Amino acid sequence: MRRLVFVPLIGFRPAGTRTLREPAETAADGTRLMVRAAAAAPDHTDVLVEWERLGDPATCPPGSQLLMHSNMAPLERGLEAELVVGTSRLKAAGMRRRAFHLSHPSIGAVDLLTFAPLPRDAQRAELRVTEGGTEWRVPLAFVPGELNATALDVELERAGIVARATAVTHHDDEIVVQLEVAAPHQIRQTGAPIPSPVRFSSTTDEDHKERLREHRRVFGEHSRPITLEIEDGARMEEVGRLYSSGPQQTAPGRYPFVDRFVVAFGGWSTDAKRATLVIPFVELNDMAPSATADLRELPLDVALDGHRFRVVAMEPHGDQRKITIELSPSTAAPRFVQPARLHGSDPQFGWERHAVDAKLPDGHAIWMATKVGDPPIVTFTGAVLRVDGPLRLEVPLE
Repeated sequence: MRRLVFVPLIGFRPAGTRTLREPAETAADGTRLMVRAAAAAPDHTDVLVEWERLGDPATCPPGSQLLMHSNMAPLERGLEAELVVGTSRLKAAGMRRRAFHLSHPSIGAVDLLTFAPLPRDAQRAELRVTEGGTEWRVPLAFVPGELNATALDVELERAGIVARATAVTHHDDEIVVQLEVAAPHQIRQTGAPIPSPVRFSSTTDEDHKERLREHRRVFGEHSRPITLEIEDGARMEEVGRLYSSGPQQTAPGRYPFVDRFVVAFGGWSTDAKRATLVIPFVELNDMAPSATADLRELPLDVALDGHRFRVVAMEPHGDQRKITIELSPSTAAPRFVQPARLHGSDPQFGWERHAVDAKLPDGHAIWMATKVGDPPIVTFTGAVLRVDGPLRLEVPLE
């Protein structure tokens, strides 16, 4: 049984991974940088940082892009980061923004930085981040990571996709499982969890609980989360996910797309030794087909490769148009559930679907929105294909 290291806020890593001895922080030009977690694995190093700037109102320094709400790729917007170990300097290979907040009296963000592996014997490093003339320096101390997780090899194949459970651990009162979904097309979503609010260092326990309650109230009715069915009859819903920062697309082959993520289930209070992880559905994007439609005369039947639907209405929706689509019932596996994207008169596209309240004798209706010109010509691109569950994976919990 192969043992792994689970690093909270980062995920599962192989044996030999070093972790942060304790959180560290510094401040420069009124902005605080906090290193909340790190994982120095044999193949790469991850460092999770949080930024915070206080003020009334809180604003970025003139010319700074660091805490702009639209800055999802800080390394492309003038930020530089490196890990310094002795005379060695490891430039950041990637940086992904996980979260951003703007609320009185602060603005802040959480970023995951990725570097090359640290030297094997390195127990200390210094994180240096610069933007313009401002520099943040944080000394980091590393310790051997605890072998607190177990590798799994549990797999299920259905309708051209493969779902795998690859690791499990207990952490606080949660069960945490690492999943992979492999498919011939881009993976759009696996289940429909309630969005989990990111917790910042300044978030109090009560504030976090209130945000969780509000998210459940707003999104709960439409959610279909992954669940864990315990052998003693208990059932746990997922309470959060950590997504891989790597691209889905790997290499040509039967399964060229792989989505990896970690899912946590809360409220663990049993000695059960096995459970069943239940995935309600997996949706894929087949981006190959395309169809252009003139919506001056409705209803209009549209063929998107071998998938057919009917546009039945178009009405104002702010500066866009709400386009209502009727879908026929389908028993195919996978089955067509909507066009992937809807383009109108500008490059921005609509991709979200919304249910229509009206009940139809057959099939169902959704609406999507986009800007539409005159004449109202739109292009539907790609087909969303759903593999219906439940997909059940037997997971050992010991």
